[in-house]
Amino acid sequence: MQDRHSPLAKLSLLSAALSRKIGSPAGAIALALAAATAGAQAPDAPPSAAPAPATPGARGKAVVSLQFNGDEKLREELQKLVGADAEAQAAGATSITILQRAHTQRDLVIKALRAHGYYASRVSARAAGRDVDDPAAIDAIDALPAGADVPVEVAVESGPLFNVQSIDVVLPPAASTMLARDKFPLTVGKPAEAAKILSTDDEILNQLQRHGYALARIVKRDVLIDHDTHTARITWRVDPGPPATMGTVTFRGQQRTETELLERRVPYQPGEPYHPDRIEDLRTRMTELGIFSSVNIIRGNALDADGHLPVVVEVTERPPRTIGFSASYASSEGAALRAYWQHRNLTGEADSLRLSAEATGLIEHSLADTGFAITADYRKPDFLRVDQAMTLQAAVIREINDAYRRQSAMIGGGIERLINKGFVVRAGIAFETEVVETAERRATYLPLSLPMGMTLDRANSPLDPTRGYRLALDVIPYFDLRNPGHPFVKLRATGSTYLDMTGSGSTVVALRASIGVMPGATKDAVPPDKRFYAGGGGSVRGFDYQSAGPRDADHRPLGGQSLIEGSVELRQRLTEKFGAVVFVDAGTTYSSSLPGKGDPPRIGAGVGVRYYSDFGPIRADVATPINRRPGDSWYGLYISIGQAF
Repeated sequence: MQDRHSPLAKLSLLSAALSRKIGSPAGAIALALAAATAGAQAPDAPPSAAPAPATPGARGKAVVSLQFNGDEKLREELQKLVGADAEAQAAGATSITILQRAHTQRDLVIKALRAHGYYASRVSARAAGRDVDDPAAIDAIDALPAGADVPVEVAVESGPLFNVQSIDVVLPPAASTMLARDKFPLTVGKPAEAAKILSTDDEILNQLQRHGYALARIVKRDVLIDHDTHTARITWRVDPGPPATMGTVTFRGQQRTETELLERRVPYQPGEPYHPDRIEDLRTRMTELGIFSSVNIIRGNALDADGHLPVVVEVTERPPRTIGFSASYASSEGAALRAYWQHRNLTGEADSLRLSAEATGLIEHSLADTGFAITADYRKPDFLRVDQAMTLQAAVIREINDAYRRQSAMIGGGIERLINKGFVVRAGIAFETEVVETAERRATYLPLSLPMGMTLDRANSPLDPTRGYRLALDVIPYFDLRNPGHPFVKLRATGSTYLDMTGSGSTVVALRASIGVMPGATKDAVPPDKRFYAGGGGSVRGFDYQSAGPRDADHRPLGGQSLIEGSVELRQRLTEKFGAVVFVDAGTTYSSSLPGKGDPPRIGAGVGVRYYSDFGPIRADVATPINRRPGDSWYGLYISIGQAF
């Protein structure tokens, strides 16, 4: 066995988890390793038992083979382990480096076996036909032709699996009743896996901290191996320390940011009972500001005279100014270019100003007849209270599409309040002056709106979600100041969910549904740009933008007073950087204020590819209408950043 003489065994004697012997002499050494679970020895660090260097000569590399007698699943894991280490080496190594690599391979296997609860395993390694502990091994490697690869054989007999016989935590009586042992990762009768032993360390401390013992620590962990019964007994000796309360918070590293802003966001008062969730709340509130590239929270290692635990928050500010560019293309809409400039900490209060410009229809129309939008957005967090932000907007827009042409200027503002993580409610007011031209007429509107809504985002990524869901509801009352007798309300609810079919995010089924209504509205009272439309890259792919609904005799979209949409998409990751999708979209608008009366929904289906860049997936989709009508395109091509929904 390698228990007595390997470098790993010698290191284990220095670990804090010293054990005494029950059974064979090698058992204590093996168990100490399992309890400590030290990281793998660096590949090029010479083992303590390495032979004396010989005259180096350039070789190829170590070609490792594994001979295994034991559980098949474990064999596969060990094969991957030695294979990954072997792939990391380069050709042209010296003989001594090759031998060191062989020692490392053997030690990696020993650690992996003990991590899984195999404490009586036998592992040997041979290089160029010689045992790696044989001083003659270096001569055998030197005897190979220059540049030749060196065969390394690792032979493994896993031996019996050791199970947990007992678990004991030694604590003062006042604290011992606070532990819920049924929540320990380690279980009596199950394998004595090193990873679960260490996870139980964390669980013990976490439970005590959640009861207010902020300075709890494990004084000693004893892991006792019995080679006769193939069992392990584990005992933790724990010092809970004194009960603690939340203390003062000190901030470091801020340069442009006002300290008063950060102090207002501390989610507790000094003297409140200590709880680790309050520390995480503090981290979340600092991160949500969006102005820091890192937030490091350092808990004090001692209580002050009042029993408070002081906390230091070290922050690193992000560069305050950012510029960005993006582009997209749809065969029915042409190309669009977007650019923005943003200052994310304008006055030191984490308030941001974003100036954006967008040009649309660059290929679809002549340069003099393209659409554009110039917008300014200001956001001030913690307006009047923490977790509440004020927003201000201004925009100048020219929109050109088959349904209408619009020229508009808008100003508005609102309040957003974060209820809890991912749940935001909002309300505001906006005024717009616009001229909208259709094939029938040209009209001027002065709509005053009171937009309200909520979003609930439980998805795990903004651009490439693989699990979770999203819900959004928008309610917008409109009052046209030129026609005050005909107000109307526009409501739309949208939901999407993401099902991770493999648990790794490689295969995802994404679903989306949306419904929109304008109860009580009359068609003439609703400006063309405020109607519902379906079709295009973010709606029913395969149909031209806004065309999946009622049309006039010249196939121009008319829009509607209600809408219904749905999408199903299968997303398959093929490699680290590339993926493929298949999808079906359906939807339409209706001239009535409630959906259902009119033509059946338009259906589009297609396929796409995804390139997963560092800033999000780049998508390219091609779709075709399933129930195509005269005047509909045969296909649609869509290229943009981010998933379709």
